Amino acid sequence: MSKHYVSAQQFTLISGKDDLNTYHWGDHDVNHHFCKHCGIYPFHDTLYKPGEYRLNLGCVDNLEPRELTITYFDGRNEL
Repeated sequence: MSKHYVSAQQFTLISGKDDLNTYHWGDHDVNHHFCKHCGIYPFHDTLYKPGEYRLNLGCVDNLEPRELTITYFDGRNEL
C-alpha cells in the first residue's frame, strides 16, 4: 500500500468499478475497496482525507513495486 495519498485528479480507476465492494473495520473511518470476485484490495479512502486515495502498488500499471525503495511503517506511528 502506498504510504502517501494521491488526489482524485491523480487517480483513475480504469475498469471494474461494478466489481468492487467496500469493507469497513469497526470504526468505519476507512473505505477498503476490494474485488468481490478475487478479493484483491486495490485502494482505499478515508473520512480523514476525503477525495484522496492510498493505492495497492501491485495494482498500478507500468509499476514494479519490487523495484521501489520501500519505507516500512507500522500504520500506528507516523514517520
